[in-house]
Amino acid sequence: MQQTEAQQAARTLLSSPLAVNLSAAERTEMNKIASGEFAAASKWSAIKAAFSKVGGFAKAIAGKYSTFKKWYDGLSWWQKAPLRAITPGLTILDIYNALH
Repeated sequence: MQQTEAQQAARTLLSSPLAVNLSAAERTEMNKIASGEFAAASKWSAIKAAFSKVGGFAKAIAGKYSTFKKWYDGLSWWQKAPLRAITPGLTILDIYNALH
């Protein structure tokens, strides 16, 4: 994963409505990733943080892919928008497999 991609993912998450649900520690980590200070940053940490802030994620990811997809499909557009922005080029199956 490229550092610039991780930085962009963190910036997108921080500017999305989901950012209000981040803990202080998560916000600090995302700010470090966004500014390039955290060299070991992974885009997946930003993706997991974003998805985990949406209700029902833990149950959805613990189940089968069909459960996860049904959960994702049921999200409102304002929840999907930042999730899509930090996962460009990834399918729902890619995301499920990486987070599962």
